[in-house]
Order: sequence, then C-alpha cells, then structure tokens
Amino acid sequence: MRTPDFVKKGWGRVKSWWDRLPKLPRRWRIVRNLAAAAVLAVLVLTLLEWPALSSYASFRRLEGAYLLTPSRLVFQVGDGWSAGYLSEGDSWITVGSVSKFKSSGKPLNLDRNYALLHYILPKEGIVAVLLPAKNEDGGAVAAVWGAPEEAVSGTMELDLKGIKNPFPGTFTIQRRETFSAQAQRREDGWFIFQFVPHDDHGEHTSCAMEMLLWSGPAFRWAEMEQPYRLTLTDGQGNTVAEQSATLPPAQRLPQW
Repeated sequence: MRTPDFVKKGWGRVKSWWDRLPKLPRRWRIVRNLAAAAVLAVLVLTLLEWPALSSYASFRRLEGAYLLTPSRLVFQVGDGWSAGYLSEGDSWITVGSVSKFKSSGKPLNLDRNYALLHYILPKEGIVAVLLPAKNEDGGAVAAVWGAPEEAVSGTMELDLKGIKNPFPGTFTIQRRETFSAQAQRREDGWFIFQFVPHDDHGEHTSCAMEMLLWSGPAFRWAEMEQPYRLTLTDGQGNTVAEQSATLPPAQRLPQW
C-alpha cells in the first residue's frame, strides 16, 4: 500500500524540526528521558484510576467513595488472604473487608484487592459489630462501642445458627452453637472480643464459627442476624449495662 504524499511531507517536516533541535549532552538526555518516563507513568496510572496497591489503601478508597472521611482506624484483623477493618468518624462506625483477589473490570486493572463495606452505623447507644476476617485462632472478632463510662470489662456470648455448609455431604455443622469471650475497655472506649472456635466436635462435624468465616471474598457469613448477649461491669464487678440483640446483617457496599 502506497503511503500518501501528505503523510510523507508531514513526517518530513517533523523530522526536519527534530534535527534542528540542539543536541543535549548525555547527562541532560538522561534527565530528559527520566522526566518523560515520569510523566508517562503518571498518565498511565491516571488511566488505570490509580490502583490501590495495599489492602488498607483499598479500604480507605472505598471509605472515601462513600464520603466516610476523615476517619480513624480502630482495629484490623486478617489471615493473609483477607483483612477486616474497623474505623470510626465523628458520628459513624465503618466496617469493611478487603480480599486478595482481582476484581472484575478493566483488563489492565492492577488493583488486586476486592473491597466491601459491610457496616455503616451511627454512634447511637451500644453498638456491636462483627469483623469480616479471622483472628490468629481462626475465630471471629466482635467490637462494641458506646459502653457507659464506668464499664471497664465485659463478656459477650454469641449464638451462631443457620450457618451454611460450603461443602455439602462432607460433614455436618451444629444447628446452634454458643461462643463466649471477654474483653477489657481500651483507652479509646472500644471493647474488642476475640472468639475461639470449638475443637471438641466429632470426626464428621465442624464448628459453626469456622464455617462462618470460610466463604472468602463474598463473605456470606453476614446474610442473617446472629443473636448475642452483652454484659458490661465496673471495676468492682458490678453490672452496669446489659444488652441482648442481634448483630446487624452486612450491607455489602462495593466500589462504585
């Protein structure tokens, strides 16, 4: 295919203009090339919408998308593949999860983190939330806010029921199990309850808490409300507050 004459003439003018430019010393050519590479990198990252290269950065970006900033990170928990984050603003509580899986979208998407917001709750009364990731013992973590000022310690009992078996036919799950944990009041006013799975089941029976947190990036653990009982005591062991309620179901808000 013959190249049109106007293309040849245009290319000739560009080449002629380039040849007339003063020749830079080697040092300045290196500086020029580095500057051009930096500008090109910024353009590429802008086209890719500046991927979040860490789990926490993905969580912070999702908070910002829902106008939940400025906020303060209260607690984080993770097992290497997924992480759960608890943060607070002036009048709200946010809980989110980030999993190490590439989300669907652009073929050149460099962001390998899939983030969800599970709870956006107001700071009204005593609030209890479940973090969507395992602790070091493979159990769940619950956080409580809004305890009376005189409360220094607490006990939380969590009932798990109706947990789905991700591997039907391989083993059974107890229909209802109760787990208990204790916590001390932190300086920031939060109570963090660390639960431990049961290990006294039979050969073909699994702990409900292990299956609660098994479901990976989808985090199906929060499809239903789970009952809990909370007792808060003062320094002398006197009960200062009690609450029986259910953990709220996850809202599962993704990136827009």
